[in-house]
Amino acid sequence: MGEERKNSPPHRSVSQDWDSVEMERYWKPVFDKYDSDKDGTIPLRYLKSILKSGGDLRHDFPDEVIEEILEWADINHDGLLSYDEFLRMVHARELGEARPRFQRIVRFAALAVVPKNQRAITVRRYIEEYNCYPPPIFLLLISLIEVGIFIYYCVKLGELSASGPVPIDSVLIYNPKRRYEAWRYLTYMFIHAGGVHIFFNLLIQLLLGVPLEMVHKWWRVMLVYVGGVVAGSLGSSLSDPITFLAGASGGVYALISAHLANVILNFKEMTFGWVRLLSLLIFAGTDVGVALYSRYVEDEKSRTSYAAHFAGALAGLMIGMVCLRNLKVKKWEQILGWTLFAVYVVLMLFAILWNIFYTSYYPKPDYQPLG
Repeated sequence: MGEERKNSPPHRSVSQDWDSVEMERYWKPVFDKYDSDKDGTIPLRYLKSILKSGGDLRHDFPDEVIEEILEWADINHDGLLSYDEFLRMVHARELGEARPRFQRIVRFAALAVVPKNQRAITVRRYIEEYNCYPPPIFLLLISLIEVGIFIYYCVKLGELSASGPVPIDSVLIYNPKRRYEAWRYLTYMFIHAGGVHIFFNLLIQLLLGVPLEMVHKWWRVMLVYVGGVVAGSLGSSLSDPITFLAGASGGVYALISAHLANVILNFKEMTFGWVRLLSLLIFAGTDVGVALYSRYVEDEKSRTSYAAHFAGALAGLMIGMVCLRNLKVKKWEQILGWTLFAVYVVLMLFAILWNIFYTSYYPKPDYQPLG
């Protein structure tokens, strides 16, 4: 048996490039071996039975292809694997020479945020759909802007500490006395109250947000992130009407809660499930602790609200099931997702109307030019 393997044609990784002649010469005999009735198709049930019986299927098929056969190899849902469907799994020509490197990147991203039972199909579907215009760099750009603005205010105010500077006179920060400047409900995410604050936000944006972008596409992650940011400012304006608001925690916690829901629903299938869950909880606990300290212990003038953390997390749960794609959608998940999204919309409309019409709830507006 060992000698037979040694003399068999060398396997190539799925990620290597093949020309059409080489593809036909090497893979057609492999496919024909399992096409017992020579009708150009292989019943998926037959392939699965070979695996269950201990057959040496892995000698002929790459591991990545076997994973996809077991998950979702049947493109047109007829229960049969055609030769064209088989070739689509062993070679994706759309990416040309860049495909091997790109596939490794996508697989790494999927390892971080996708359950094992959806990983192979997610990688293949994303590779087939992927185009580079624009690339998934939304959170990278947001992070660079946040760092640039943080450095600017450190230099301008001559301060750098764990909890400062807090540029309360910034045109970007949410100021309860300048709510009429509506952009502040969004732009407060670019202002951070100290080194610890920005460090934790950047950590999650880059370690969790970027893999989410690779798997779900940048614009879906943007919707969750921005939805969390807006929910954070509106929620804070209701629960803490006299307090300033700074930081991207609303968006960050929206990403965390959206991913956390996926981790919990697919706990047994997630790689390092306990580690993921514990890490996210430790991060959230530490960050909220710092926010509470800043809110209740720091000097009153520099206090910022922590309510955005909770509002952002709630928003992530409500819109994540709709905005982030799920390749295997169950009926109950679809109903629950749209129900939660509808609740999110109602809550946002309520908060907006409250801000517009219940002005006596807030401090007297300050119309003085910023110094």
